[in-house]
Parts: sequence; structure tokens; C-alpha cells
Amino acid sequence: MRRALRVSAAAVFAVSFICAPRLARATSVEEFPDNGSEQEGRGGAWVARASDPLATLYNPAGLAGQPTRLTLQANISTQNTCFARVQAAGDQTNDGFNGQYPKVCNAGSFFPDPQLAFTYHVSDRVGIGLAILGPSAVGNATWPQFVNGNPAPQRYMLLSSTATLLTPTVGVGWEVVDGLRLGASFIFGTAPNIDFVNAAPAINESPANAQDNDIRNELKVKELFFPGFTLGAIWSPTSNLDVAAWYKWMSDVNAKGDVTTAANDFTPAAAKGNTSAVTYGDTAEPYCYTLPSPAPNPLPPRACGNGNNASVKVPIPMEAKLGFRYHQPRSGIPYDTHRRDPMAQDVFDIEADFTWANDSAFDYLQIRFPGNANGTGIIPANPGIPASTIPPNADVPAKYRDVFGVRVGGDYNIVPDTVALRAGAFFETQAANSVYQNIDFDGADRFGVALGGTYRIHFGSEKQHALDLMVGYGHVFFGTLSNNNPNAAGLSALSGTQCLNGANAGSGCANGAQAYRTPWPVNLGTITSDINVINVGASYKF
Repeated sequence: MRRALRVSAAAVFAVSFICAPRLARATSVEEFPDNGSEQEGRGGAWVARASDPLATLYNPAGLAGQPTRLTLQANISTQNTCFARVQAAGDQTNDGFNGQYPKVCNAGSFFPDPQLAFTYHVSDRVGIGLAILGPSAVGNATWPQFVNGNPAPQRYMLLSSTATLLTPTVGVGWEVVDGLRLGASFIFGTAPNIDFVNAAPAINESPANAQDNDIRNELKVKELFFPGFTLGAIWSPTSNLDVAAWYKWMSDVNAKGDVTTAANDFTPAAAKGNTSAVTYGDTAEPYCYTLPSPAPNPLPPRACGNGNNASVKVPIPMEAKLGFRYHQPRSGIPYDTHRRDPMAQDVFDIEADFTWANDSAFDYLQIRFPGNANGTGIIPANPGIPASTIPPNADVPAKYRDVFGVRVGGDYNIVPDTVALRAGAFFETQAANSVYQNIDFDGADRFGVALGGTYRIHFGSEKQHALDLMVGYGHVFFGTLSNNNPNAAGLSALSGTQCLNGANAGSGCANGAQAYRTPWPVNLGTITSDINVINVGASYKF
């Protein structure tokens, strides 16, 4: 058994880093419940069941009583998000659509998100777990740069986003007295790659020829360690009832990196694939851009130094769950109250969970660059547009609200200890304020349905070992986000000069607009989304 522990623990760390998921969602705003085949198939109603190795993260109290087991699972998911933009009053940007924007959608390709976890049965009352997984979310959002040869309507919000976010977790569960299990886990969060691409007008002017004025920006940052923890409890006052509670906290992601820019990347020539006129800036380079050949004489000042000019803060909201599980034990078999194997011990179970996410803590996606004391940018945006600088404050307001949810799901063991079927559903309230609606995280209310099953294959003369083959499917329906009044307030686009047509007023703008922002919003319109997710996996009990 000690050899199995060594081999399995090594496999957890080796395979998980080979299969590291590239996820664009670092926050609970966009997560769906939950990673794992059982969890997915039950609509996330699992905090009181907590009966497989992913309990290391989702409720470590459930580690007490689990057998020694290794599991490898993966979500294969796709999200389809569409945006129908409405042109704001006063926005005279000339981008070829004459204010009649077509609906655009992201490229919704299937995305794998693996989960690997291991539990070790120390004693009948103590279990430990190792798990590595990312958020239960869809990653790698890709939007068009051009539509019908014109710059795409959503470009000021998002062109693409990718990230690598992993949460290696170590947990322990202990049955302190009969029927009461407590657990805790420590999370080693790491984000070695966060990458966002969007567009911004280089010069804040009106009317503006967007095809010549827009700059394509790619922000690349990383944070190698941000800690977190979970606490969990499961109380079984009777042989039929489990009551569970769970809490998760993680520190903010405080990432550092740089931005690259591409001027002349939205012209008709670029739309046809001719990028010969594109010029590039790069804040990782001492002179802030890739020097042309021959280099200018004299060289510009070393405004970008040694790089790491971008500072990004991504809040990760706290979460909590309260669950109630009723299960009917099988008759005619010895029932061990210290053991946690519902597929072998129960006829069926049903669970209801109530959830809370402190998404109001996600006030801004904070993005900062060097600037003067008066708020003027000091880093040139691109050699092709010398008058443009990178905004020292490039924050994106989110203004989310706390999210409350309910999850209901259960299992029925149609062949005891061999075949189980499950189903579930969930609902979560809206996080987004429509004024700040965005296509990076769709914060609409969500309703999901799910189903799944497990087939168990026994090994050995006494059937002590077993292989579980699992599958789950879920569909998430999003509510519609709308902010369709052309005169409504909304999110402005970033710009490379402080104020419209240079109308500065001290450290602000003469028209009252925020510096380095367009005086009109670019997020007006309607946002719709839906998600499909399939989970497949296998679990081996030693």
C-alpha cells in the first residue's frame, strides 16, 4: 500500500502539469458547478456526499472514510456567447457599419479541462487527499477581429483570452467523533500565463477612422503563487441524513507582465492578410518597441526599462455552501458508519445545496502601467503613432453583485455496487450590472440541468479493488444581458490619449469624461450565452 501511495502521488503531480488546463476564468462569476463527473451529473449538489478524491477541494471533510483511490477525469466543454452591439449616442466612430452592427459570436470550440486527484485511507477516521484541477469553466475565448472586412463590433471589449490557472490542493479529513467529520485543505494557486487581447483607439478623437486609428493590444502577465484554503464539515445526526458546510478563500491574483501593441492592424489591407504596414510596440523591450531596421538615430529613451511594466489584479471571491443529503442505506448488508462509498452502501440519495459567492468583491479588473504623478502615461504605445501613450490606469469596471444559488441532485444505484444513474439541476442569481456588462465574463443569471452515470468493475477474489468508469453531461442556460438605450451609461473603450480631441482640463477632461477613455460607451447591446459540458473519467480503488 505504501508503494501504491508513492506511485499514485507521483502520478498526480506529473500528469497534472503535463495536462495543465488553459482557463480564462479565474473567478466564480463564470464557473459552473462543478468539476468532476459525479459533481457535474448531480448539478453540483455534492458538498454533503463528498465521496470521491475531488473532495480534497470541494469538501475535505469527506476524505475521512474514503478508500485509497486515484481518479483522472476531464470536462470537455464549449461556451457560445454572442453580442449584438448598439451604437451609443455621440459615438461617431467610422468603422464601416454606419451604426448598424451585426451580431457577433465567439468561436465555441470544445475545450478539455482535466482533473487528477488521489486519496489515501490512513485509518477508518482519517484520510488525506491530493488534487490538481482548475476552475470549472470554459477557456480560450476567441472573437473575430474583422466582420465583412470591417473591424469587429466587440473589439474594444475582447478579441481573445487564454490563461493557465491551476490549484494544486492538499487536504485532510478527520472523523473527530462518531458522525462528525471535519476537514481542511491548502491551495497552491498558480497562474503562469494570463493573456487578453483587445483593441483601443490610439488617439481620442471624433469622428475617428477606426481602421487607421485602432491599435491591437495583447496583455501577457503571470503570478506563480497565490494561496488559498478550504474548510469543511459533515455531520450525520442519523443513518439517513448528512448535513454539510464548506468555505473557500483565495488571495487575489497579483500578476506582472507586459503588453504588445500592433498599429495599422485593422486596415482594409490587414483584413485581407497584408500586414506589411503593421508596426509593433512591446513594453518588455527597453525602448518600448521592436526597433525597425535600420534603427532610428538617435534612439528613443529607454522608457520601458527591463519590462514587467503591467500590473494586473484579479480578485477571486470567497465562496460558501450549505448542503442537506438524505440517503437510504441498503438492507441486508453490514453498514459501516465510518466508510464512505454510497454506490455500495445506499439504494439512493438526494441532496439540496445552498450556495453563496462574494462576487461583489470583484469591483474592478485592475490593470496599471507607469505614469506621472498627474496621471499622464509615460510609456509610448507604438512607434507608428508617437502621440499615443499607454494609460497608467487601464482598469475595467465589473461592479458584480453577490451570487446566491441552489443545487438539487441525486443518485440511484440501479444495480447495487455496479451501476448508478444520477441527475440534477441548479440556479444562480445574476452577478452582472447591465451598465458594466461585458463579454469576458457573462454575469447573467444561470440555470443548468445535468445527468450522468457510473459503471463499476470489480477485481480480485474478494472484490477489494474496483475501477469506476464515469460520464456526466450538463447544459447551462444563461439569462439575457441587455443595455440597449443609445443614451445609457456603459463601459468606455481605452484610448491612447487622455481626452476627446485633446480637451484636457487639468488632470481630467473638459467634458467630465475619465482620462484615457472614450466619452461614449462601447458595450451597449445584448449579450447571450449557453454552455455544454461533458465529463468523462475513471477512478481506481486500491
